[in-house]
Amino acid sequence: MIDPRRQKELIRLLERLGINCINSLQKIDWQRIDWEMLDLSLIHPSYSTTRNNDRLEFIGDSVLRMAATLWLQENYADSKVGELAALRSHLVSDRTIAEIASAYNLDSFLLMSNSARNDTKALQTRLAAALEALLAALYLSTHNFSLIRSWLDLHLEQAARKLLTEPSLGNYKVALQELTQERWKLLPDYKVVNRPSDRPGMNAEELFTVEVWFRDRCWGEGQGKSIKAAQQAAAAVAFKSPPNKLV
Repeated sequence: MIDPRRQKELIRLLERLGINCINSLQKIDWQRIDWEMLDLSLIHPSYSTTRNNDRLEFIGDSVLRMAATLWLQENYADSKVGELAALRSHLVSDRTIAEIASAYNLDSFLLMSNSARNDTKALQTRLAAALEALLAALYLSTHNFSLIRSWLDLHLEQAARKLLTEPSLGNYKVALQELTQERWKLLPDYKVVNRPSDRPGMNAEELFTVEVWFRDRCWGEGQGKSIKAAQQAAAAVAFKSPPNKLV
């Protein structure tokens, strides 16, 4: 049985999300909310080693990906699969999810040890994990997305729009890896074909050049001031190429 004071806190959080029993569309699902599970979703492992949100975080990762996939299919139905994979990779990243959690001050509802709360370096990971666990609790309570998409879709739209105006925010390397794993159960390979020379007198602006290969074919080439940057550039180029040519 959940403590009444804790339940009031959770109700306040749901109201911040726009979820309430007054909304006729949500009234039935509100009555199905599992308050103990919702409470569990906001218990950090540092608070309890036996009763925490680890398992719900695991489930919530899949719930989040499905919610993002549904939203992308509805709003970017004409986009290429590679572009969708890149967008989804950004939408479900810890950075994006932590920003959403921060918008609702989720950290203040999270039960954790003082040492964990003072660990600012782990804040992003902590917030992302908590939001995923919260999504799992809401989904498992209703077995649908009615209490999730009503507030999450707006944030997905904002994050997608931001990525499209600032492409550097996207992790195209991860997205490309997800695409090839989903379609072919294989990973792309990156080859450095040019390295800046460190000899005196050489052009300081010379860049690394990297090619991304898949199934013995070069899928894209990119340049950057570091190997990682060049790999990201090559992966971004690959997304503009139709993947069916690799089959």
